[in-house]
Amino acid sequence: MTNDQLKVFLKVAEHQSFTQAGEALFLTQPAISLQVKSLEKDLGVPLFERTGKKILLTEAGRKLLPMARSITLQMEEAREAVLPLGKTPQGHLRLGASMTIGTYLLPRLLAGFRKDHPRITTSLAVQNTHQILHDLKASEIDLGLIEGEPTKTQGLSLDRTFFDHDHLVLIDSAAHPLAPETGSLSLSLLQKLPFIGRETGSGTRQVIERELLEKGLPPDYFDVVMTVDNPEAIKELVALGAGLAFISSLCLKPEEADRIRTVPVEGFAPVRNLWIFVPQKKLSPAADLFLQRLVRSRGLA
Repeated sequence: MTNDQLKVFLKVAEHQSFTQAGEALFLTQPAISLQVKSLEKDLGVPLFERTGKKILLTEAGRKLLPMARSITLQMEEAREAVLPLGKTPQGHLRLGASMTIGTYLLPRLLAGFRKDHPRITTSLAVQNTHQILHDLKASEIDLGLIEGEPTKTQGLSLDRTFFDHDHLVLIDSAAHPLAPETGSLSLSLLQKLPFIGRETGSGTRQVIERELLEKGLPPDYFDVVMTVDNPEAIKELVALGAGLAFISSLCLKPEEADRIRTVPVEGFAPVRNLWIFVPQKKLSPAADLFLQRLVRSRGLA
């Protein structure tokens, strides 16, 4: 009795079809039949019986089913347990990150991680906070990095670790300024100027609305002339004089100083936390390695 035979047995039992099991395992129907016959010969009992077009488990097959599942699961757990001990860890890392983290913080970390672990492949989905939490719940990603304070995390079985602080700054065009070119800007004056906001579900939008509410102001206090879901597009619009916008200080580059300037706002300096969200289950070796890298990179170890 081999692990491959048990995998074939489980797929046939799941699909009640040799053909569909073969398609799922990328094997031909004769190859599936041969594996099943070899397993039945080894055990000395038939495991399946045909009823019309369906293939059903015999009594022996029904008894074998839970044990086959347990054996294959233990084989996978054994493989994952020893994998980190190898000289070259391998696997696939699935990350989800909100816009600022995914665009401006993770690239350098991922480049270093790739250099140290060349046999680990990575996929990165840059999404808003709401979508990342959804993907974590659906087990479509291993780790989520989020800006701000998610409002709906109940029932998601997630742990979170503080990553860093992120300061939001108001930006204006250097060539076509809308705000006074000297001194700070009051909130009342800012309210009268065109404002470029972020989309619903954005961590940036959430923290700005929270700060406004804390000051007794409505979340739609600013005159939003457009909403944009990309920081680079926002910077370009601001540089062209289309409006003012709050953006993470992490998004600003020294070479942009001749096109974009920051404007201090009186009594309004939003700061948000950056979080690492982790499912409450055992991480894959690749995800665990990258989580350790994240913690070390921000001086949290």
